[in-house]
Amino acid sequence: MKVFDRASLSEQVELALKDEIMGGRMLPGQRINVSDFQAAWKVSSTPFRDALRSLEIQGFVTVEARKGVYVASLDQQTVSEIFDLRIALECMAIERATPVVPEEEAQRVLAVYLDAQAASENGNTEQIAQGDRLVHELAYTHCRNSRLQKALSSHNELIRWAQAMIVRKQSDAYLLALPEHIAIMRAVCARDPQAAALAMRAHLENSRERLRAHIDSTGIPSDNAQ
Repeated sequence: MKVFDRASLSEQVELALKDEIMGGRMLPGQRINVSDFQAAWKVSSTPFRDALRSLEIQGFVTVEARKGVYVASLDQQTVSEIFDLRIALECMAIERATPVVPEEEAQRVLAVYLDAQAASENGNTEQIAQGDRLVHELAYTHCRNSRLQKALSSHNELIRWAQAMIVRKQSDAYLLALPEHIAIMRAVCARDPQAAALAMRAHLENSRERLRAHIDSTGIPSDNAQ
């Protein structure tokens, strides 16, 4: 049973509900039984309503008058909107980071991907998942723009939610992304900002299409997992 500190109750409820959604325990389009959560967590309506309002603004839930509260649909339009923003932000970030990222760090990230590729060719795919976020973290860390970093941070959880749907429904998603990550890092190591941005765009466009391919018309993953 969850126990909350009353001082920031709505924030804690928000984080707990977000964890339910991002953890896949509530699927896109699923109705959220508010009264059940309130009873289980011993939370009154006001902080719960505040938490839902914040999650609605962030894009995790939808509130429909006289119908109820639902996990946001991860449908074709939602995926496109999430990735439109991701492409704009991350392409800018990698373009800004490419000229200034330390050479040693850039070479280290590239080496991680190349090692993962070699291991995968021998049937070992564990390394791929471990390094999957490295190029994105590098772009975030070295873009030298605090406002861009804040925008990336605020959008990152929606990105992770969408990406989790790819990985959960497509076991080889990390493997498919690996050569795309290598292409980005080769451009970074060559100190070519435009090539890095183009490679990042290609990677994110492909990621979007991989996710969209696993979303049916209702927004529920197409394999009908429960």
